[in-house]
Amino acid sequence: MKEPTATDDVEAPSPLENSRLQLLWDVLLFQFKLVADGLRDVLLSPISLISALIGLLAGGDQPDRYFRQVLRLGRRSEIWINLFGHRKHSGTSDDLIAPIKDKVFAEAKSNPWMHKVGSDLNRKLDDVNSSMSARSDEPKSDKSEPL
Repeated sequence: MKEPTATDDVEAPSPLENSRLQLLWDVLLFQFKLVADGLRDVLLSPISLISALIGLLAGGDQPDRYFRQVLRLGRRSEIWINLFGHRKHSGTSDDLIAPIKDKVFAEAKSNPWMHKVGSDLNRKLDDVNSSMSARSDEPKSDKSEPL
């Protein structure tokens, strides 16, 4: 297999195709899932109380029947939200989000304006990171006087 040389036309990876873009995506997705999870909790709380009340009043020989249905609904919604991404199979909110992610990343890769903005942003963030590293490497001067 031939190794690429300096004369080969090798396209450099887009600066947007890096861990920073992935981090931004992951944070936005996590926030979306947190909102969905919170909304689910807000809705399940009164529903569970109502189902328990109905079970107590009209549940007959299985007063917990309605409450168990609410618990099943809660489990299914927890699996669908997949807040921490533990479930890798289909049937989660990730299936709904995947096409959006593909479009966003494809646009970031092909759009020249986004490529330039991404390059500039990455350069600035690298500069900030370098200056912060340089400051942490400087010896700390102890300006306090001994007692």
